[in-house]
Amino acid sequence: MLARVARTVVRDHGWNAERLARASSQQVLTRLFAQAAEEVVDIPHLEKATSETGASRAIKAHSLGLAPDSRFRVVDPAPSGFSHAMLKLLGYYGKQSRLIRGANTLYTRISSQVNEPELYANFVLEQNFRTTHAMLVIYMWLCLVRLRAETKEGGTFGQSLYETFNHDLELRITKTGLKVLLSKWMKELEKNFYGAVTAYDKAMQPDAAQDELARAIWRNVFAEDDSIMPTGPNAAPVHALARYVRKEAACLALTDSESLLSGNIMFSKNYGAVTS
Repeated sequence: MLARVARTVVRDHGWNAERLARASSQQVLTRLFAQAAEEVVDIPHLEKATSETGASRAIKAHSLGLAPDSRFRVVDPAPSGFSHAMLKLLGYYGKQSRLIRGANTLYTRISSQVNEPELYANFVLEQNFRTTHAMLVIYMWLCLVRLRAETKEGGTFGQSLYETFNHDLELRITKTGLKVLLSKWMKELEKNFYGAVTAYDKAMQPDAAQDELARAIWRNVFAEDDSIMPTGPNAAPVHALARYVRKEAACLALTDSESLLSGNIMFSKNYGAVTS
């Protein structure tokens, strides 16, 4: 099963702090996502919502930030008394500590999202290690692209987010019960990750073909071998996931820095209908 994971994604070199810093210097994708936030309402075949009059309209992109009174928000303990003094002394309220906690919270949101059976059912995918890993990569890529707009803080936060992602992968591999050399497979998955995000980055460039993102998603999510992407009705789930990814990118572009860097966001549960 893990061997399939290695075959189904684009291969490239590993993702590390140096490569993260290099990716963070690329501003094109952030601008594209911000533009997409304004235009997503005009994208054909996006999921529809029904207005009070019964007429259908395209759903606009929206911020993924949680409301201040949301019960899902994670907040630091209120400063008071001796405990506050000790936490402050230990650096709990320092910028780096806050970014690490925010990255852990954000990854919890990512992990929760990709563990939802409805996500796989909507796009006609079997929920297994391979597809779960592929979805984790998509959400990680979306967040890392958004973090490129956060300059230095985004780089620090992104590196912590990626380290948490790697730790989670180790646990997921162990839970499969497979007798594999963990370090070997972690190295392969690291190559897979960077190869996939490179393909997604390329698919979002201004000169990319209209279906390039769908093709990248086919290779990295749907295909279990080197098969060619289908056409017609059989390709509907692939295009539906591509539409969802674009809309989610637009939503992240509208999400404020405080919500993102504290991890206080909630990914969209409205995945959109798969239509042929």
